[in-house]
Amino acid sequence: MNKYRVAPLLIALTLGLAACDDSNKGHYTDMGDGGANGNLPGDNVPVDGGGIPEPARPGGDFNPDKDVNYQMLATDTVYFAFDSSVIPGAERVKLQQVSDWLKANPGHSLFLAGHADKRGTPEYNRALGERRALAVREYLVGLGLPAASLFTNSYGSDRPAVEGDTEEAYAKNRRVEIGVMTRP
Repeated sequence: MNKYRVAPLLIALTLGLAACDDSNKGHYTDMGDGGANGNLPGDNVPVDGGGIPEPARPGGDFNPDKDVNYQMLATDTVYFAFDSSVIPGAERVKLQQVSDWLKANPGHSLFLAGHADKRGTPEYNRALGERRALAVREYLVGLGLPAASLFTNSYGSDRPAVEGDTEEAYAKNRRVEIGVMTRP
């Protein structure tokens, strides 16, 4: 076959595969050392509990595709305005407290889970959740936290904190949850 006929077919195949999406999984981004991208399992994210098990660490035998959990830090959810990834001034106090905690507890890694309310397409909401998580990550790095200890993920609107179609429900769903990464 002529190489001029094969090239358009290869481009079309590549674009077709890139458009495939598994909407049931979050988008994991390893922000520490530029490592591999993958997906976190959707069923292994406790938001409360007892003591903190051994923390997951970037690099080494850390595998984000297997049994990654995170335990929420108390009241450390950052809320956002509609369709915005700008961290409101009132929420920055929480991030200073998170920074202080991680500096006092070195060796831990934080998981920043971005969320959006259900208005908008699933793709847009995943991208918005990612922008929110990255904004929190960059702010924490600016406060002196090591980038290698911060991981982001976007769930978009797939995991609402509050069900409902009211502005109060939407406001609770526009968030980044901050948790300590642990191994079960």
